[in-house]
Amino acid sequence: MTVFPVRVEVGWEELAPEQIVIIVNKELSSLEERVANFLGAPNSVRRPLDEMNSKLWMLMDGKMSVNQIVVEMDRIFAEKIAPAPERVNRSIADFVNMGLVKLHRTRFDEEE
Repeated sequence: MTVFPVRVEVGWEELAPEQIVIIVNKELSSLEERVANFLGAPNSVRRPLDEMNSKLWMLMDGKMSVNQIVVEMDRIFAEKIAPAPERVNRSIADFVNMGLVKLHRTRFDEEE
């Protein structure tokens, strides 16, 4: 089965070429939110990604399948990412588990 990873609507920015920071809003209860506001705590968490995960993040736009992404990541990073299939699949699974990526059966630009 072909699977296409797609980033969810979440804040992110490119600080430099190949350096992505994901901005995740904290899910706080009303009490936690009041305490956080009182203490001046931020309402979001900034997650900087390393070079490989930054590139992976950019590739997960729904236009490439997981297999195509593995090939591209292997082409770019070669020995640094070996074994590419295992490392790329693990990273995609981590993004999915964090709720930052969803997997689709069709290309993103082909959906209804």
